[in-house]
Amino acid sequence: MFRAGNRGALPIYDDAVRYDAEHWWKVDDIPFWEEMARETGPKVLELAAGTGRLALPILKTGVSYTGIEASQPFVDHACEKISQFGERGRIIQGDMRRFHLNQTFDLIFIGFNSFLHLLTDKDAKRMLARVRDHCHLATRFMIDIFVPDPLFLYRPENKRVPAKVYIDPTTNENVSVEETNRYDPDTELNHLRWYYSTKRQQDFLVLDFTLRMYFPDTMDRLLHDAGFHIMQKWGNYQRDIFREDSELQLYVTRVAG
Repeated sequence: MFRAGNRGALPIYDDAVRYDAEHWWKVDDIPFWEEMARETGPKVLELAAGTGRLALPILKTGVSYTGIEASQPFVDHACEKISQFGERGRIIQGDMRRFHLNQTFDLIFIGFNSFLHLLTDKDAKRMLARVRDHCHLATRFMIDIFVPDPLFLYRPENKRVPAKVYIDPTTNENVSVEETNRYDPDTELNHLRWYYSTKRQQDFLVLDFTLRMYFPDTMDRLLHDAGFHIMQKWGNYQRDIFREDSELQLYVTRVAG
């Protein structure tokens, strides 16, 4: 049974090889996080570290890296990727609402919409409290999420929309993924379903998951209430100031006071 905030229990996170294959396209944020690590290191903590997609390039900048990831298969896969860096890099299994590492970091971040797996204000506040425990006065805490788009949220229910295409590394077949969603404006939860198909087999895999849609005013409030001062709010990886038409919410914060 999936618990709010514990993305490791979701079936979309039980196959690390498939995850890497279907996210081949996500590279636009890598230079950004490399720059952040260089500017704010040398001790970096990533929450929801996944399969090490960002850990590898960040470690190449020379910093010390720690990752927290809920999915054990992802942890195992990521640790293989970063093993070349020895003790300078580690990824451990854990819940981002409940981790205790007994140290502080210079940069703490959660990238690529992983914050959206915190489905309630209560879960978000728990996670932010744990982050505060690992901050010193100069720590930068950063969040990267998209801005909810009404055209996406209020699509006709059960209407399949193309989501992505990738090559299965085990069969070398093209896999197309279609998506449906059902958005509940009262809870701000978006319930999604992904349908995986090849030319040979329609819907050979169907996966369900839920994301919380965090609007900018909600994020501002949660961060303020958790004791964080918003230093910068960017709308893209080029560090342009956030505007109403921005696609991303990139927060740069520090502990207030």
